[in-house]
Amino acid sequence: MFLFIPRQLFSDPYSTLLYSNEGKLLGARIAPDGQWRFPATDTLPPKFIKCLTTYEDKRFFYHPGVDLLAIVRAAKLNIGKQRVVSGGSTLTMQLARLARSNRERTFYEKGIETCWALFIETAYSKKEILNLYASHAPFGGNVIGVETAAWRYFGRSAAELSWAESATLAVLPNSPALIHPGRNRKRLKEKRDTLLMRLKEEGVLEQTEYELACMEPLPDAPLPLPDEAPHLLERLATDYPGTRIPSTIHYHLQQQVQHLVNRYAARYASNHIYNLAALVADTESGEVRAYAGNVTNIQDNNQGSQVDIITSSRSTGSVLKPLLYAAMLHEGLLLPSTLISDVPLNINGFAPQNYNKTFYGAVPAHDAIKRSLNVPLVRMLSQYNTGRFLALLKKWGMTTLPFSEDHYGASLILGGAEGSLWDMTGMYASLGRTLLHYRTYNGRYNPGDIHPLTSFPVHTKNPIRSIADKRLTDRTSLCAASIWFAFEAMSDLNRPEEESDWQQFESMKKIAWKTGTSYGGRDAWAIGVTPKYVVGVWVGNASGEGRPGLTGVGNAAPVLFDIFSFLPGSGWFDMPYDEMEETVICRKSGHRASPVCTETDTLYIPHKGNNTPLCPYHKLIHLSTDGRFRVNSSCESIDRIITRPWFVLPPSQEYYYKNYHLDYEPLPPVKPGCVPQSSRQIELIYPGHGAVLYLPKGFSGEKEKFIFKAAHARNDAVIYWHLDREYLGETSQLHQIACRTTSGKHVLTLVDDEGNERKITFEVK
Repeated sequence: MFLFIPRQLFSDPYSTLLYSNEGKLLGARIAPDGQWRFPATDTLPPKFIKCLTTYEDKRFFYHPGVDLLAIVRAAKLNIGKQRVVSGGSTLTMQLARLARSNRERTFYEKGIETCWALFIETAYSKKEILNLYASHAPFGGNVIGVETAAWRYFGRSAAELSWAESATLAVLPNSPALIHPGRNRKRLKEKRDTLLMRLKEEGVLEQTEYELACMEPLPDAPLPLPDEAPHLLERLATDYPGTRIPSTIHYHLQQQVQHLVNRYAARYASNHIYNLAALVADTESGEVRAYAGNVTNIQDNNQGSQVDIITSSRSTGSVLKPLLYAAMLHEGLLLPSTLISDVPLNINGFAPQNYNKTFYGAVPAHDAIKRSLNVPLVRMLSQYNTGRFLALLKKWGMTTLPFSEDHYGASLILGGAEGSLWDMTGMYASLGRTLLHYRTYNGRYNPGDIHPLTSFPVHTKNPIRSIADKRLTDRTSLCAASIWFAFEAMSDLNRPEEESDWQQFESMKKIAWKTGTSYGGRDAWAIGVTPKYVVGVWVGNASGEGRPGLTGVGNAAPVLFDIFSFLPGSGWFDMPYDEMEETVICRKSGHRASPVCTETDTLYIPHKGNNTPLCPYHKLIHLSTDGRFRVNSSCESIDRIITRPWFVLPPSQEYYYKNYHLDYEPLPPVKPGCVPQSSRQIELIYPGHGAVLYLPKGFSGEKEKFIFKAAHARNDAVIYWHLDREYLGETSQLHQIACRTTSGKHVLTLVDDEGNERKITFEVK
């Protein structure tokens, strides 16, 4: 008979449970067979053990699985009553009966259960037997197990139950139908109170405890189980079905973040924006502290609330810009304040625009980041190389880049690629972690610091304790100095390019944060990082429907800063001085100062910044004695020429730059009669050389004209325009001319009144 007893008593499927970092139940999913059956517990609360053994098997800890005294007592009682009123079964025998699927009560089956019980007692400890029984006993309806019953009937763990509640559950497996609301309530209370009386008689309860316990009400209808992190549970349940899943989620923070997400979603619903997600993680470890995958208070699934936005791929908008800035600083391709050209650009038909459709001529690199300007960043990407940047993004944890650099092109930096909130937030955490550990590792780097977020507790088996550890290296793809300068640019709160009300985010905490808005108002992003926390927020519609007015600053940033408002402060990152050196910088151009730069500052820059060129914009200009004209030896004697440094931008940049910098001084005109020195006097603003243009059409369907723009180094110059061999006209001061043309390749030629010529080719499709 023993040969047929399985070593594993139960093969039933279990519910999937998710627990917080504090051990609190965050959520549960029903078992595949439709039962609420929590996985078997390792321990039982002492109160429940005492209630159960007192009620079911008072000699449980002393018999070998079969209690002969109980059998004799039951036999006498049944004979006296002329019917079966007691079975004499021990808890071990009841466990055997549960393991055998509650077969029919007969003497034959009772004999088999007895054999099983004897075997079980030899194979399992008393503690294991109690745990198995309590985890598989029926507690009414589809509720299996004491822990499940505690949550379903009392809304908390079995360890937190009172004596009356524990007694209620102890009597239920014997008669599970008694728990049915509105039925058998009196009988259930009698059974519970009888057990409480026995506990009092045994001295377990004092008289007052007993009386108070009897006054406690019975549970009503089953309660819903906690569902604090539903999207995380759905994500993990696929890989860990039927288990107790530990997590790094902080219970109360999770509730706060989810409540905030629901509140903002309700506010945005008036603009038909229905979905919102937020993620909070520890910067140093990458452990997730809060996971709000979407709104949870929307009942209509047609609004996409069931979608886990945190793992969904969405257009990244501008959130990748700081990584490009850091990469170029790391490679010594620019300095933090180097001027970047911000004039119209056309790359094979792709003509990026700044958010407000304005050009500034030239802007410092750190300004381009904090103001999230598109055109300067596209120029920076062209200089850095798209393929190279693509490889960097993958190295730092972006897993949603399946295509080649030709597929993404220059649009990669403006949202042309899709990323998940999980990846994006994890990448910013890795940046913060790398900078945070720079001093810890005495200026060295741990490649293991670049890793994704995790919802499981991190237990480092072999932590780095010495700077001589072989896992540390002196080489890295983004140095601490470049990350620090990127974070400094991001911590400036000014975001005038997207919203004018950015001041509402003024905070006592210093946060490096970046927003992003995808094309068509489909995605709004905000990601912020401090030495302690990283927070990621996404707002939009899971369906991909864009909404007017949806922006990162206007919709995602308020959520971001509200989350940071209830996170503890954590200071700021240490400045990595070992990777920096003081250098004289031209105040106007942001380049290393040349001997002719007139205004300079001594600033810290990354070491590799010394590879950047000297300021190319300050030039020595020869002037007449009154300073009104530029002259040279062809029209002025050497002793009457004054030489003066002058800040000179290329004509196309100057065209826009002077409108926003009133202190900018254009070059004086060339003195009449002087032979101009060879230099580029004319510059095309639109179109660029090699540009691909598309024929514009108006509302009537008629082809409209292109507006060609140019700039000249002289304010009084006249430009004569020619398209192919056809003369278009002349312009002065404002050099713009309208032209209707055909598809195909064309040559545009500009000649000024001094014979200077500029010629480009372009194609119209």
